[in-house]
Parts: sequence; structure tokens; C-alpha cells
Amino acid sequence: MVDDQQPKKKKSHESFIRWQGRAIEQFGYALNLILGLSVAALGYELSFLLNNEFDKDCWQIICSFASLLLLFLSIALGLWCVVNRLRDFRATTETAYKREDGASKLDLLPLRIFTQTLGKRTWLLFWGQTWTFGIGILLLTLAVGGSIAKSALS
Repeated sequence: MVDDQQPKKKKSHESFIRWQGRAIEQFGYALNLILGLSVAALGYELSFLLNNEFDKDCWQIICSFASLLLLFLSIALGLWCVVNRLRDFRATTETAYKREDGASKLDLLPLRIFTQTLGKRTWLLFWGQTWTFGIGILLLTLAVGGSIAKSALS
């Protein structure tokens, strides 16, 4: 019985490692997607604001500038998140190296605390990036939609 249980445990652990790797990949894709969309939206909005074809009311200009600020903040949070993840991967690599080199749990404790802190910060930055992007796009849509509606009615 003991021999039968060992391979199942190993197989289960391999599955966890495989899915953890996929989760890390998907997180990176989501982070990069929102970062890319934020940059594209910022560029679109700047060209919209510089375009004199659309008549913009005061509320649309306020929405546009708030959107610009939020999209810029989303980009900044996304870049900070990327750098934070790289630091996390580097610290995790160092922890694994020291563990395999025979370091004690007490020696590894500061590194593990550091990687946990970086991991929590990564998620906070990601959610901050996501929310600022979403609200920025909403405000951009209101500003552009208002101008298009106004032009269509004129």
C-alpha cells in the first residue's frame, strides 16, 4: 500500500507544479494585456483631444483629463507590477538555491517573508492597474461618446 501511495503523491505534486506554472503565465499575459491596452487607450485619447473636429464641452474635457490621469496611473502601476514580479522571481530563485545548498529554515525565513511581501504587493498592483484602467476607459468612452453624439445631432 505504501508503494502505491507514493507515486500518487508525486503525480499530484507534479500536477500542482504544472498548474502553478500555467497560473504564473496567465497572470503575465493578463498584466501585459492591460498594460498594452492602457498605452493604446492613452495614445487614442491624446489624438482625440488634439483633434479639432470634435466639439468638446467642459464635462467632456474633465472626463478626458481624469481618464488620461487614470490611464497613466494604470501604466505606472503595470510597470511597477512587472518590476515587482521580477524581484519576486529573483528572490524565489535565491531561496530555492539556498534551500538546495542546505540552508536552514531559520536562514531562509527572511527571504520567504520578503517573497511573500512581494507576492502580496504584486496582486495589489495588478488590481490597482486593472481598476484604474477600467475606470479610465469608462471615462474615455463617456467623453468620446458625448462628442460623437453631439456631432451626430448637429
